[in-house]
Amino acid sequence: MKRRRLLANLAAIVGGVALFAAFPPFGIWPLAVVGIALFVGALESRSWFGSFWIGMLFGFSFFLPLFEWTRIASGVVIAQVALAFAESLYIGFMAIAWQGLMRGSIGSHVAVRAVTLPVVWVAFEQLRSSWPFGGMPWGTVGFSQVSSPLVRLAPWGSEMLVGFFVVVIAVLLQSGARVVAERRLGTAIIAVTCGGALLWAPMFLPLASRADRYIAVGLVQGIIPDETTLAPEQSRALTVTENLVSATENLTGEPDVVFWPESASDRDPREDADARALIEQSSEELGVPLVLGTQRYPGDNRYNEYAVWMPDGTISDLYAKQHPVPFGEYMPYKDFFRSFTDAVDLVSIDMLAGNEPAVLNVPLDDGSLRIATPICFEISYSQIVAEAVRGGAELIVVPTNNASFGESAESRQQFDMTRFRAIEHGRTAIQISTVGVSGVVEPNGVVRDKTEPWTEDARTVRVGLRSEMTFAAQHSAYLLIGTYVAGAILSLVGIGQLIRYRAPWRKEGTP
Repeated sequence: MKRRRLLANLAAIVGGVALFAAFPPFGIWPLAVVGIALFVGALESRSWFGSFWIGMLFGFSFFLPLFEWTRIASGVVIAQVALAFAESLYIGFMAIAWQGLMRGSIGSHVAVRAVTLPVVWVAFEQLRSSWPFGGMPWGTVGFSQVSSPLVRLAPWGSEMLVGFFVVVIAVLLQSGARVVAERRLGTAIIAVTCGGALLWAPMFLPLASRADRYIAVGLVQGIIPDETTLAPEQSRALTVTENLVSATENLTGEPDVVFWPESASDRDPREDADARALIEQSSEELGVPLVLGTQRYPGDNRYNEYAVWMPDGTISDLYAKQHPVPFGEYMPYKDFFRSFTDAVDLVSIDMLAGNEPAVLNVPLDDGSLRIATPICFEISYSQIVAEAVRGGAELIVVPTNNASFGESAESRQQFDMTRFRAIEHGRTAIQISTVGVSGVVEPNGVVRDKTEPWTEDARTVRVGLRSEMTFAAQHSAYLLIGTYVAGAILSLVGIGQLIRYRAPWRKEGTP
């Protein structure tokens, strides 16, 4: 019995690490299936507490390395550990529901397992992506599949449908291995064959249609200066803007619009004469709209905005980030958390949330351009992007500032989310960063004009604009509601099953 528990714990840890390796920096997408299959196997015949423990082991082994960038940004290990632990709790509680669904008449049928377990997985993913403090979608399994055939399901069901199929395949493979041990070779062959078929079948699904029209866009990636190299009288924020002005001078071609990243000017150019002069210098020389990230400081707070700066010095439209990152861009319950660490004071000015959709109108010489502009982490929230696309966005632009995350995989993980949204919504998507990764993604997921991290870069790219909406964009709210309802029902069924068919180890009180 002890050996069995040890093997289950080991399978959970290896499974979590395998799932992590499906994401950047490794990006080996089949390992998502392998990792979840190991997790399912580790849960066989566990108790209530044993299931929770296995879920926590699996989750922590996955989230801890995934969130390396939180330690780099905050400078304290506790931030990485706390976030990984909090996210692992969802996996732990989900494992209890899964344990019930793996029991009795429901759990004895491979096909039933292969449908019920994925529904609960996706529901718990969406729950942790929305609660508390707006949730944390980072590590959603669907985002690991941007190079997989399964990503072609994204236009039909967003990350929920893609993640569902990843777990379906994992359950089928694990079930095949389990019934082999029971000498049910026929069932094993059917399960593995169905898993393989489901993996490759989406290859036949069509992706986005031909573009309605094309425009030329300028992309400028500046560079963040090392503060230790600045003279005492130099402003780091102003130097960032100066670097973007300098890089913009290297643009070739004739862009219709130019994009700068998030935090292109952390000084508000509406109030700061030096910042305004720099932006006007570039805008006047370009003679086209310049769309840039800036900050606005009402009282003791701030807004993170993306603004359309016109050559005449006016701002024709702007969007304020509607989903600030808790503990990064604002600090909830600051007094409470200060009792654990003074790192809370690293967030000196809390960011306020905007209340308008992530859409900007950009006037062009031959009409106008309507773009979706989820800022930085907002690209991970499906409802924010879908709302913008339903609002008429023809192009997705993701301004971001990855400077705080050093050489971690954060920017590459985010870029995969940008790729996912391009495929999901049938739109060309552009990620434009202060330090990289910046790049252009076609609606079929093909990446072009990708920059290297921590390099100054400026280029003009011809991109297609599209207006046709995918099923996922049109019905995102209903897909989410359906996921929650089905997940809640099956979770209750699982708990009922767990009560009825009790685990043989329940009296031991150990995992």
